[in-house]
Amino acid sequence: MPVWYMNHRISILLFQSVVGVLPFGSFLGKRKNYALRFILGTCLGIVLIEMLLGFGILNLEQLRSGITRVAASLLVFFLTIIVCFLAYEENFYTALFVASSGYIAQDIAGTFKTVLKLIPGIGEISTTLNGVLILDFLVYGSIYLVLFVMFRPFTRKRESIFHNKEKAIFSAVALVFCIGMARLSQDNYDRNSLAVGAEAVYQILCDFFILLLQFGVMERVELRNGVDTMKELMHQQYDQMKRSKESIELVNEKYHDLKGFLDGYDIELPKDQLRALKKKIEKYEEFVSTGNHILDVVIAEKKEVCSKENIELTTLVNGAELSFMDDVDVYSLFGNAFNNAIHATKKLPEDERFITLTVSSGGGTTTIHIENSFDGKVIMENGMPKSQRDPRYHGFGMRSMERIVKKYDGTIAVKTEDKVFNLDIIML
Repeated sequence: MPVWYMNHRISILLFQSVVGVLPFGSFLGKRKNYALRFILGTCLGIVLIEMLLGFGILNLEQLRSGITRVAASLLVFFLTIIVCFLAYEENFYTALFVASSGYIAQDIAGTFKTVLKLIPGIGEISTTLNGVLILDFLVYGSIYLVLFVMFRPFTRKRESIFHNKEKAIFSAVALVFCIGMARLSQDNYDRNSLAVGAEAVYQILCDFFILLLQFGVMERVELRNGVDTMKELMHQQYDQMKRSKESIELVNEKYHDLKGFLDGYDIELPKDQLRALKKKIEKYEEFVSTGNHILDVVIAEKKEVCSKENIELTTLVNGAELSFMDDVDVYSLFGNAFNNAIHATKKLPEDERFITLTVSSGGGTTTIHIENSFDGKVIMENGMPKSQRDPRYHGFGMRSMERIVKKYDGTIAVKTEDKVFNLDIIML
């Protein structure tokens, strides 16, 4: 290895680690003058390392010792965290996580270069300064590009996975393992090429699986966040169901009282005034009695919305067939289905708006069919339409419906045909 490269390999290691952060930090929030901060932070880290070398605090000769190599590597990692914190508009734990990923990426690329150098021709090229720099550019660039493509589906989900202490702590432990075990095992310089190659392959596999575990933690945190959001929605729906039920019961009670009052004054009031008063409250007689009081509440709510949006709502429902379902499940299932249908239908001209609900039973199964007009534009994901309304609860409406249907050993399916959206649910 060229003398200049050997004398500055700790600074080079910092540069490689900082660049290794880029495949994982591309979707993070960036501070103002991000590129300038990134470059200046890296340069200041390199200056600090060179000063430590110049004052003899870091001794190149002592770097042959495993413990000294571990200390130098941890210094590089610490400086990488600082660069991340300066460049990205994120908290310390996110900077720790991303810096760990960057360092592990550097270790994978560096170890892969070690394997390549065992090949005679490439080993000879790496003895010159230009040769080793070109080799670094090709190896590190290729590895970083592969990691960027491989982990992009995970890193782009920054809203739900890049702010958690669990990931940061796991990353730090993984890094200590990566640095400590690998560096301490390299004190024996009498190993043959086969041993060096075998250790390098083992180290690459360990690094790669550590990255997979890191992002596996991210997936678990995302799932936990999704469960928390689902619980919040269920709680909101439960409160809404109670309020709606109480409101409907109060309206019905007042309606009957008012109707009885008007009937009692049939003779004393002019016929035309009486008819006008009755017409204003006659819509309350249209509330459907399905045989399931919770479904009655849902239909009453949505019938009012449909009336305001000039949507023709038709229901043919035997609500008694839903007696096996919990009240909250009935409210959530039909409420989400109606919300989706109303949202899609109201985009159309008024004369094309309609929603139809059918609930029937037969052969030991309960069938729910909802169809509505829509503009023909829908994005499907895993066989279900993808919600694009509220970014806080992205897709939770359909996921809630799927959860409820599965709870009752049912199946849910959607079909679109001639600008008509069909939702079919079958439950045992």
